[in-house]
Amino acid sequence: MSSTVIRPGEPHTIRTRGITLLRSGHREIRRLKRANHVPSIHGNKVWNSSFLIMDQLTRQKVPSDWHMMDIGCGWGPLGIFAAKRFGCRVTAVDADEDVFPYLQLHAQVNKVQVETLQARFEKLTQARLADVDLITGADICFWDELTPVLYNLIRRALRSGVKQVIIADPGRSPFYELAERCQAHMNARVVERRSKTPKAISADLLIIDN
Repeated sequence: MSSTVIRPGEPHTIRTRGITLLRSGHREIRRLKRANHVPSIHGNKVWNSSFLIMDQLTRQKVPSDWHMMDIGCGWGPLGIFAAKRFGCRVTAVDADEDVFPYLQLHAQVNKVQVETLQARFEKLTQARLADVDLITGADICFWDELTPVLYNLIRRALRSGVKQVIIADPGRSPFYELAERCQAHMNARVVERRSKTPKAISADLLIIDN
């Protein structure tokens, strides 16, 4: 895989948690935008909750033989982090194919490989999830209609043998409705997480164990 060379201290870059991320003003991001890769379902930047899931994964240490699926992956920082830090297999899923050039750019910058899959949440069947160990998702429960979709996806995931699901959100009401449903019917908990890097961040993590 060829890699995009990023110089140390280059403008519009973030170096955090062992990975390099590009801001929207970076020359390579602007190049993709000029090529008309314009995400349409909020996949237009790196979402802060991703960093708090990274911290959670660091706490619990993902086994290298696990298969992680990051749903609503956007530019892919969470999957790229997991591939680089733990060496695990990663599949990044998004309904919007226009996010994948940004994800592949970041994968090249960080010298990792991440598989991609264009699919809506409701299209992730038990068969598709059968070899997945961990599902993550940052800032993905932002509409009321997503709550039942994600709840059903989590149920399918647990039935297929997925060991853990982690979803992070800064505090939207659809997320809390999802958390309440999961806590009522699954081995689920909500934990608050904070970080000061790359800036002040806070979010709640919904963690479901099988």
